[in-house]
Amino acid sequence: MEQNPPKPMTPFDNLVTPPFLYTLKLMLPYTPPSVQRFFGIYIKFLELRHTMEYFQGFSSSPANILEGLKPYMGPAEKEMMEQMSSMMNMMEMVRGMQSMSDDASDSSSQGFGSFNPMDMMKGMLSPEQQEMFEMYNTMFEQEFENENNSPDTGSQKGDTKNE
Repeated sequence: MEQNPPKPMTPFDNLVTPPFLYTLKLMLPYTPPSVQRFFGIYIKFLELRHTMEYFQGFSSSPANILEGLKPYMGPAEKEMMEQMSSMMNMMEMVRGMQSMSDDASDSSSQGFGSFNPMDMMKGMLSPEQQEMFEMYNTMFEQEFENENNSPDTGSQKGDTKNE
């Protein structure tokens, strides 16, 4: 009878399965048959518990998602993701510059006038990049507004906001 080689663990399993659980799984066939069923269920229970603990503190920022996906993409997709990442970094810089210019215009001591860093940044982009920038800017502004306008329901177990 031909023996198939074992399948490697998936990236997901590598994230949520600590080494001791992997060892327990390897030992399962060598335990007495009367204990195997209970032991197998116990191992699955521990695996589920570790999975739930892992995702309780899960952070799904767009930058983290893009970085995690890059190794699995082709060159064209990777380039597009890098462009989006650059756009997100640029938008963060623009927001920082806007907050600085808002602070300066409030104090009126700097004399910036109607300086808008967003317009300055858009002037450096091609028309296609400007369109993409506007689309992502709108998307992130909506996400930011949703986060700020969502009613505070208090701390709930499993909430990622109180991590």
